[in-house]
Amino acid sequence: MLTAEGFGDDNADRLCTAFDRLQTFSLVALRANRLAGVLLATFNGWHVFASHLVVAPSARGEGIGQLLIRTLLRQAATANAKGLIVDSRLSAVGFFQKLDFRVPGAVFLIKDIQLDQMSAEVF
Repeated sequence: MLTAEGFGDDNADRLCTAFDRLQTFSLVALRANRLAGVLLATFNGWHVFASHLVVAPSARGEGIGQLLIRTLLRQAATANAKGLIVDSRLSAVGFFQKLDFRVPGAVFLIKDIQLDQMSAEVF
């Protein structure tokens, strides 16, 4: 589902490996025994970071995204996190603002990693 929505062209095995590592704070929503949504998140001891939230096109508008976020907020509170930080597409900012998230004005900088082009000098 994440690959189909443009979050990367990696194969399903890579996503499964990542999810295995993220299981503590990541969530899956099922509807009629079918995958309806996925939320990948990690916890660094202070904040929970939600990096990918995807709801299946056939399940959008049914509150699944809100349910996933609210469930993650409960998990974060149980872990005594200071807050939940969401990495979002600009088109989804309104969705998160409806859930009382604020835009602090922070800028996230991304450096793509291409291991075949990395030299030993970087490490």
